[in-house]
Amino acid sequence: MAPYRGLRRLLFETYFATMPLHAWKIRGRNVRNHYLQLKKTETYSRDELDHLQLSKLIKHLEYVSETSLFYRERFRQVNFDPTQLTSLNDLKKIPLLEKSEVREHLDTSLKNSVLREKNKLPIVTSGSTGQPFKIYADREQLEVRFASTLRAMEWTGWRFGDKQARLWHQTLGMSPTQIARERLDALLLRRLFIPAFEISSENIELFIEKLRRHKPVLLDGYAESLNFLASYISSGGAIGFQPRAVISSAQALPSATRNTIEQGLETQVFDKYGSREFSGIAYECKAHTGHHVVDETYIVELLVDGRPAVPGEIGEIVITDLYNKATPLIRYRIGDLAVALAQGPCECGMSHTRIGEIEGRTQAIVHCANGRWMPGTFFAHFFKDYESTIKFFQIVQNEKGKFVLNIVPATSRDEIQITKILDELRKYVGNTEIFVEYVDAIPLVRTGKRSPVISTVAEDFQAVRRQTIGELET
Repeated sequence: MAPYRGLRRLLFETYFATMPLHAWKIRGRNVRNHYLQLKKTETYSRDELDHLQLSKLIKHLEYVSETSLFYRERFRQVNFDPTQLTSLNDLKKIPLLEKSEVREHLDTSLKNSVLREKNKLPIVTSGSTGQPFKIYADREQLEVRFASTLRAMEWTGWRFGDKQARLWHQTLGMSPTQIARERLDALLLRRLFIPAFEISSENIELFIEKLRRHKPVLLDGYAESLNFLASYISSGGAIGFQPRAVISSAQALPSATRNTIEQGLETQVFDKYGSREFSGIAYECKAHTGHHVVDETYIVELLVDGRPAVPGEIGEIVITDLYNKATPLIRYRIGDLAVALAQGPCECGMSHTRIGEIEGRTQAIVHCANGRWMPGTFFAHFFKDYESTIKFFQIVQNEKGKFVLNIVPATSRDEIQITKILDELRKYVGNTEIFVEYVDAIPLVRTGKRSPVISTVAEDFQAVRRQTIGELET
């Protein structure tokens, strides 16, 4: 039974009944059923969620071993039998999956040998190092993705039929037919798109005016695009609209930016952790005590030296997708870092797995001369206290023990204050060589993102020295 009545119920049913016309990758009725099932499991206890995950995992691994030569051979090498799986802990018997392995075997042994080609839909990421990365997803996995998104939107207070706006890239990489369907879909969802990669300090007022006219209940978009909005508010810009909630995604959102948006819009910011490979993986609820993993779809591990991270420790995120049959991703090293949390029921009442603050990419680790490594978000935390001097920054590291610090000054260049900031920074990075470059801008890439750290230094996170959040902040 749909959780809506009256006009909202009519809009809800009409949207899904007509979905084949406007959603070019998924089918409406299946999404509706997945959504209703997610609303049911939303109230499951931890034991019930564990049981659900285990049953789905057994079924998925048995299917994968029959349809993927890559996994059949991998299971044979470690003497792993999916039919003998009795606990979620048994998953650790399977080796971690590297991105390089996916690239190498995607169109040969890794691919599903049974699934029809028309049901293998390509998903391409921009690549954190500039190298595109491709997988395939089957239709059911995409349907579950969308159902999970709808449920998470409701966690913010949004209800089906409410107006929404996205600071995103609506039509990037789409064909004319796909663009037409995407725009029809947005119309039915009452969603306004603001092209994230076109926002600048020169034209932001034009986009703000569109938002004023639309009056969205929910605003979501790239953290960097929201950062533009926060800068606009900080500079005294008149907003003229008040969404009930804001969803931030794609990059870490600095606390200063979150606070500015919440105060300027008199709203709450909800962080989303996701990726192109999986879409939404974990979402904040109204309690804001971490990100709730979509346990019905993914098993998420945080690992340090191959073991589970302890609460307060930064771990590498490893994901097992319980649905994707086209490109099975079992214990996949996505390349992100997050803070481990103590588990237990959340204040919101849900018992889903929670992960803490997303600490950036493993490729965005800065290696310091004192042997310490720093995740990219450390620098976001550090520089937030110096916004009156530094408007934007970016660290570029091509060699351990040294990096270039690109700085966009907030006003005029203040060499004395910059020297003081660098002296403070060296308390954390030791005698690391820092080369300061003053630049006019740090441009966003075409998808609206800006990375605070760019590194070409390759190292396996599971082998680097462990750090806890407490160590980084003291």
